[in-house]
Amino acid sequence: MFVRVYDKLNSRYYKSIVYGTINVGWFLQYIVLNPLKNCFELVEYLDKSIEPAQPLVETIQRDNDDFIVYENALLLKYKHYCKKNEKYMNIDKLCGYTDVCENFEFIADIIDNKSVLAEKYKIKLRQLSDKDKWDYIQTQEDANEFMKLFVGFHDSTLDKLVYVEEHGYTGVTAIFDNSGWYGVVELCFEGLLELNIRPAKENYDRYIYEATMLVENETVFWADGYMENEDPAYNGSYIKAMNLKWRKIV
Repeated sequence: MFVRVYDKLNSRYYKSIVYGTINVGWFLQYIVLNPLKNCFELVEYLDKSIEPAQPLVETIQRDNDDFIVYENALLLKYKHYCKKNEKYMNIDKLCGYTDVCENFEFIADIIDNKSVLAEKYKIKLRQLSDKDKWDYIQTQEDANEFMKLFVGFHDSTLDKLVYVEEHGYTGVTAIFDNSGWYGVVELCFEGLLELNIRPAKENYDRYIYEATMLVENETVFWADGYMENEDPAYNGSYIKAMNLKWRKIV
């Protein structure tokens, strides 16, 4: 599972793979890795200080096939550890990677302190499962490099767009053809925030002559026209998402 986390204390965002979750619903908490501090953090799913409560953790990719679910009888070993070591033990459900959930000392530590240095425990640091299949746009430098490679979308066309909405996931896959300069690429926008597509009018061609790609606050904004800053009043096509990855297909 890949998420965007809002660090309320420092008013900034960061992205992380989820290493585990504790409890469910109103009491749900995420175990994530803060790359800005190189520490594991226990983050509340909801900011309950405002009404209505708002998510502090937003899902980008919901890939948790390797998660193990511990509840009922499977939690007895952990509860025995807590009782023996006088630790907090009121957990109804624990999900995550095996090396995380069965490291009782780590679980008790992060519940007590909310933050644990990454090097303190022998927990395997994960990579995105599809990182060898896609190039990720993570910084403005990544965006600039792609724009240079794809010639700023000059003379390209948007040939296909597929919108996907599932439980805990929204995404758009767009196929752009720029065969005259580079080739055909597939852009996958995940954790979709905004989508506005305006086809060419009857008396216009469908070619894109310039475009924009901006990375800010762990989001990516793409538009089929040039602009210095994100403009919500732009009357062309634009897509905004928490994550963007791409690959050349032709």
